[in-house]
Amino acid sequence: MTQSNGFRLTTKSLVIASFFVGINIILSRVGAIMLFNNSVRLSFGNIPLLLSGLLLGPAAGLMTGVVSDVLGFLINSHGGAYHPGFTISAGLTGLIPGMIMVWSLRHGKSRYSLASVILANVLVYLLISGLLNTIWLTHLLGTGFWVLFPARLASHGIITVINTALTYALMKSFQRTNMIPDGIYQP
Repeated sequence: MTQSNGFRLTTKSLVIASFFVGINIILSRVGAIMLFNNSVRLSFGNIPLLLSGLLLGPAAGLMTGVVSDVLGFLINSHGGAYHPGFTISAGLTGLIPGMIMVWSLRHGKSRYSLASVILANVLVYLLISGLLNTIWLTHLLGTGFWVLFPARLASHGIITVINTALTYALMKSFQRTNMIPDGIYQP
C-alpha cells in the first residue's frame, strides 16, 4: 500500500486505474473525431477518468489522467505538439470527481449517487473542457479564446450530457456487480 498526501492507493486500485488508462487511450486517441482544424475532439475519453476519480479516489483519478495523457500523446498525438497544460487538464479530470466522491462519503452520501455524477461531469465540462483546454488550444493554434470557445462549449455540452448518462450507468453496473468494492477507497 502506498501513501500519498493522505490519499490511500492500494495495489488493487492501481491495477484498476491502469485499465482505465487503457480504455481512455482507446476512446480519446483512437476512437476520437477531430473537428474544426483540430480545435474540438469528440470522444468519450473522459468517462474512464471520471470513473477512476469517482470509484478509486482523487489520487488514483489524478494519476489516471496524467498517465493517460502522456501515454496517449506518445501513441497518437493527432498531429499536434505536446502541451503540458493538457496533462494538467487530464489530471484534473480525474481529480475533480475524486474530490466530489470524498466530499460525498464524508457527508454520508453514496459514491454512486446521480448528484455526484452530474456534479463531476458539469465541473469537468465547465472548468476543463470549456475553460482550461480552450486556453491551451489558443497557445497551440494561435487562435483567440473567444473564437474557439463557442464551438467547443456547444460540442462538449452535448458530449457531457451523453457522458453523464454513460458514467451513471457504468457506476450503477459497478455497484451491482461489486466489481469495485465500497471499501477500496476510504478517505
